[in-house]
Amino acid sequence: MKIKNLILLSAAIFLAACSDKEDMGNPNEDNGNNSPVLVGLNIKDAKYIYGSENNTRSSSIQYRQIKKDGTDMQLGWITEKGDTVEVKDITNIWDINEKYLLVNTDYPIKLEKEKPQYDENGNELPSEAVEILFGASYLVDKQTESVFEIKGKIKIDNSFYNGNIELDGSKAITDEKGNIYIPTYYNKDKNGWRKGAIPTLFKIYTQDLTDFKIENYAEINSEDYFYDEMKYDWFVVNNQGTCFYDMRYIRPFSGTRQYTIGQFIKGSTYGAGFVSPDKNNLYLTAIGGQEYDSYLTITKLSENENSLQGEEVIKMPTDFYDPNYKICTLWNQFKNSIIISAGGFYEFNMNDYSITKIEADLWGFFQKNSYTTTTASFIQNSVDKLTIVSLRDYSSRTVDLANEGIDLRYIYTMEGSEFLHFSGFRYTDSQSVIGTIDENGNVAISETLPVSTITTIVQIK
Repeated sequence: MKIKNLILLSAAIFLAACSDKEDMGNPNEDNGNNSPVLVGLNIKDAKYIYGSENNTRSSSIQYRQIKKDGTDMQLGWITEKGDTVEVKDITNIWDINEKYLLVNTDYPIKLEKEKPQYDENGNELPSEAVEILFGASYLVDKQTESVFEIKGKIKIDNSFYNGNIELDGSKAITDEKGNIYIPTYYNKDKNGWRKGAIPTLFKIYTQDLTDFKIENYAEINSEDYFYDEMKYDWFVVNNQGTCFYDMRYIRPFSGTRQYTIGQFIKGSTYGAGFVSPDKNNLYLTAIGGQEYDSYLTITKLSENENSLQGEEVIKMPTDFYDPNYKICTLWNQFKNSIIISAGGFYEFNMNDYSITKIEADLWGFFQKNSYTTTTASFIQNSVDKLTIVSLRDYSSRTVDLANEGIDLRYIYTMEGSEFLHFSGFRYTDSQSVIGTIDENGNVAISETLPVSTITTIVQIK
């Protein structure tokens, strides 16, 4: 399916499920009533994008941006006439790579409200709006400000839904060619998940800016995909495009053949995948062997003549045996090692391929409320308390931000950064603030904003 630049296409496009890679249609095809045509988002030179709620009768979220020169201004859609229209009804924004943002909405963007239509007797006609089952997603080019609408196919039982889809930018991975691997978005607090729908991993081909294509790359069939307590990597992709997904399957970058982890680690059913720091190599880890003779095994994959080979790197005897155990991994960037949770905690050294057992309890590393930087893992216990675990020696400390007069409202990390980034509320002057926390618990404020609540914030690379 092809993704069309909004300014390049204004005619309606018929969507047909004709191949694995399909064209994507025009987001303005159903705008109706001569509504302004959306072509961009005014985010060039933006440092932050944030959503805020003020203490007014209106509960709607206002979206603004802070430019690199410090200017605070409204975030706006750009029309084909060059006008700017206030952004509303965004549900999520992610900075997914060096080139693109991903913007999610509950419904396709309309820059004007649909005007009611009446029959000859003056009775209002029903809306012709098409039902949107899964929300909508848009790619935004950070330099050109161009907006691209994403449409795709999702399998529902034995049929396909074909149209707008909502994707999860927090899990997006980009390969060396700029292709984006990204799954469908799931929010249990909003709408749950459509009954019978299969969670899908998509691949978006971005080489031709006038002819983006989207491919249904893999299906996530595990019943535990929506398990909400632990951080499982449901898919991992190396620079070449070899993909490990669904905790057991591997798809090589050439072809569509599917392998299972048991073909590379004997005796295993489920496991985990991780990539080398340069993202060129893909590794698998699982509990292999058999009961009373089991091993935590790590295997390096390579592709040769359109087939995958596995090279056993190391294995370590373990008393724990459960071939269905769901393993978690986490990169310790400070030590260039992989922390593995597999019935215990292990550390795999990427420099010399050694493995050791860790006696410290690192369960918090893999919980949903944890955030890992290059030097520490930050576990949020409440709006003003953090547990900080050092990646140097796994020692921990508790930090009480009430001493700083700050409540945390939104937390995020930046690739390659040693700091935890946050937005929060400062009680001393009733201001919203943007700042960082280091591994020692030191707080630094970089921005102060005259709004009561920052609901979301995106720092632009």
